[in-house]
Amino acid sequence: MDEKIGLDAYRKNKTERPPSVEPNSSEEQERSRPERLLVTENKKLTTKDLPKSIRISIATHTAISTIATIEDMKIYEVINTVVENYINDLPPQKQKLIKNSVKSVSER
Repeated sequence: MDEKIGLDAYRKNKTERPPSVEPNSSEEQERSRPERLLVTENKKLTTKDLPKSIRISIATHTAISTIATIEDMKIYEVINTVVENYINDLPPQKQKLIKNSVKSVSER
């Protein structure tokens, strides 16, 4: 009984190791979602398309109005920019949820 048992044992019928396959890694990220979710570039927004009101504090309204004046933008454009920046900072899973909800509303 020269054969050892356990970790010191030598296997006579070794299974060959499968060839290692390196995964293909792409340097560029291909994005399936648009960069700007809230902007529809093919259609100019009218007041009929926009919500009538949102409830914000007077300080927030003043800040948004001031930013709009400084940047020579409309108030809704400033709000869109702020929301876009917030969405872009979210993890991809949450961005996808937001994209799907925006898409479902715009298809109505």
